[in-house]
Amino acid sequence: MHLRSSLCALGLGAAFTLLSGCSSTHHAVMGAAPAAPAAVVVAARLNAPDLAFATTAAGSGMYEVEAGRLAASRAANAQVKRYGQMLVQHHTLSNNELLALMRARGAAPPAALPPDLQAKLGRLQALSGDAFDREFIRVAGVQDHQTAIALFEQHSRAGGDRDLKAWTDKNLPVLRQHLRSAQDIAGQLAG
Repeated sequence: MHLRSSLCALGLGAAFTLLSGCSSTHHAVMGAAPAAPAAVVVAARLNAPDLAFATTAAGSGMYEVEAGRLAASRAANAQVKRYGQMLVQHHTLSNNELLALMRARGAAPPAALPPDLQAKLGRLQALSGDAFDREFIRVAGVQDHQTAIALFEQHSRAGGDRDLKAWTDKNLPVLRQHLRSAQDIAGQLAG
């Protein structure tokens, strides 16, 4: 423990990874919150465009999980149910990754669905049967994924935070697959 404390006291920037681990250990033992060098804190923050993207993506992801749960429990069509379950699974995983990244950058994730997405969810909740299936696929499956893909493509080109950009690039193919699946289902529902 003495060696770890000595390394932490030196504050060597080149050994940040090592220092982060020992600083956390040292401060956990001492009962104090770990302190990071000021330059590290500044570098770890999201810039305004990245923060705006992350906040929008997190809200959209939360909405997709809730809409997916609704479809998994309410849809009349088995394909729509499975699609809803897939959205819950995929968006829960990606949301958890995004929220962890936001917290690591000192950004507060959204506490609730944005009002416009809450309203969309409310409109879906008012439907049942075939009407629900068609509207869910049209809105949550096709329209919302088209919007998300455009947002993610923009961030992929212009995002500043390397880890957030990597998360974006990792999730773009998943969003595109969700869109293709929704379009296929929409075609089958149309007849």
